[in-house]
Amino acid sequence: MKTITIQSIPGFEEWRYAARSCLHQGISPDQIIWSDHNGTHNDLFGDDLNIPLKNYNIKISKAFVEIAKVVICHHDTQKYALLYRVLWRIVHENKHLLNLKTDDDVMKLRTMSKAVYRDGYKITAFLRFREMNHDGHAQFIAWHEPEHYTLERVVPFFKKRFKNMNWSILTPYRAAYWDQNNIYFEDNPDPEQFPKDDNFEQYWLTYYANIFNPARLKKEAMLNQMPKKYWKNMPETKLIPDLLRTAEEKTRLMINASKNYK
Repeated sequence: MKTITIQSIPGFEEWRYAARSCLHQGISPDQIIWSDHNGTHNDLFGDDLNIPLKNYNIKISKAFVEIAKVVICHHDTQKYALLYRVLWRIVHENKHLLNLKTDDDVMKLRTMSKAVYRDGYKITAFLRFREMNHDGHAQFIAWHEPEHYTLERVVPFFKKRFKNMNWSILTPYRAAYWDQNNIYFEDNPDPEQFPKDDNFEQYWLTYYANIFNPARLKKEAMLNQMPKKYWKNMPETKLIPDLLRTAEEKTRLMINASKNYK
């Protein structure tokens, strides 16, 4: 039995090298214990991983590589074993395995992939910057707690959308810093870098309160799209309890006003 510990986050390149090494040696999925940097296993794969791979040619579909890059960002450590098991089956059983939508392993892969995509979307939707002054220049800082390791996946979105801003996005496991020219990463950033508030926030709260439409309020749908676990890092959510409390009365006033207008 071999134990492989993936030390990096998300760890795709490290996992791929280890997986290719295992395939090269013909080690079946049931003979490997996969762990990550938080795992309790200390028995590394060791020198076995240092075998030369330059003469080991194996063609894997682009579809598998792409979904593996996504799934590797999932927080569940079972992802390593699942990915290797699917890879082993593609090589030894059916190269078109990913086309079998009812296969248990394939369904698990796609479920994890969807979760990662959804988590990335949550960052782009719920992340809020706060402004601070740094050496006389504006620096925008945000703190977000993703469910998966998705920061790297959304950095291109923020580079494009806020290319003319100096910004930092902090997460519990890594931070991304953009200086309008280059992107830098730092592991385990200090959350105290995130300002408690800023001067612009009050304007945003006023704007949010004014665009809130009580007639379209569906509380369950809102919570489904914006779960409460994200609220603590979103300034506008402090308004929601009062907006919910007064929604029914505001809706009634809107209806009466529309009747009078007619």
